[in-house]
Amino acid sequence: MGARPAPPGAIIKMWKPEKNSLHVDSRTSPTPHGRHHDDPAAVTSNVRKAGLICTSIEAEDPDNRIRLTVDYPKTRNDYTPFLNMEVKIDKDGTLDTRLYRKPQKKLPTLHSSSHHPLSVKEHTIVNMYETADNVSSNSTNKHHSERMVDELLLNNGYTNRVLDRIKDRRKNKRSTPPRRSRDREAPDTVTTPKAPLPSDRRTPKIKEAAKSLQIPARVATTPGKKLRDTLTSSRPLDKKKCPNNDCRTRTAPNNSGNCRDRNPVHEVKCGHPECRQNGIGLYNGETYRPIGDRFTEHFRSANNPTAKSYKDMPFAKHYATHHQDSHPNLELKVLQHTSTTVDRKIKEARFILKNKPDLNNRDEQTEPRKHPV
Repeated sequence: MGARPAPPGAIIKMWKPEKNSLHVDSRTSPTPHGRHHDDPAAVTSNVRKAGLICTSIEAEDPDNRIRLTVDYPKTRNDYTPFLNMEVKIDKDGTLDTRLYRKPQKKLPTLHSSSHHPLSVKEHTIVNMYETADNVSSNSTNKHHSERMVDELLLNNGYTNRVLDRIKDRRKNKRSTPPRRSRDREAPDTVTTPKAPLPSDRRTPKIKEAAKSLQIPARVATTPGKKLRDTLTSSRPLDKKKCPNNDCRTRTAPNNSGNCRDRNPVHEVKCGHPECRQNGIGLYNGETYRPIGDRFTEHFRSANNPTAKSYKDMPFAKHYATHHQDSHPNLELKVLQHTSTTVDRKIKEARFILKNKPDLNNRDEQTEPRKHPV
């Protein structure tokens, strides 16, 4: 399930064999029956019927690739693993569950000596305890699940003092009533500035300062560039390559980017001598898509300025006025790379104010004004 299309692919693959087997033959139709992606679960009276269910599903696979194994308790007191929990049905029909960790899973997790921010480590530990509580059906099983998490974290360098502090914080958080949404005063516009993590001590001070000054900002820290990233590279040959042999972006004069680059703020300039001499034919823009796709749109609009779909574009207007029946001569320059939409819009506005391009209209300045700089 490492690839993104794998979960929906598994659901589609398993649905039809189940439909043609379990929903047709009443002898193999378990109650209840469920499945998480490609991990089915069912309640049967004996192990023979469980094996019959698996065989009937496998027989309906036209590719003959589905292979199901049966995890069935040997005795009534044994648990059966399913995903991240163990399941047992008591004599009175009560479902008994607790946390489960596969034996082949390695002990290392987010180590205490890692260079992640302290808040990331604490949130990871809290989520591990929350998962242990959510999959446990009673207090005895919660104690068992919590002890499994304790052993895992102790093997990764955390001390009992740190774990006890996080547990106490979770208990206090549960006892504190949540604030009502109307009591929270949220600003009309919120931006999220990102900065490399200065230290675990300075980050809370920066957040408190922004809160005390009532700045409409939500501070987020990023790991930043590490010395390892500068000195080493695990895959130095994996570079972005242009998929087209006749790429206009790659052959454009003054090009300083790659046609697959996303989120750039760019400059497109008319390369005809008269436009250079008069200082016209300049456009500053931004795009979320690859820069090659956006530059191709500019080229097509200049090449066919009278087309209905291009007539309102900046270079269509420019070539219809100054270079009729002339082949497009456009120069591309990537001014800056960005990471978010807000950052891209603000930097585009700054370049427009600085360069004053004649092909940009004033309406492009309205959206960046919504975001505080």
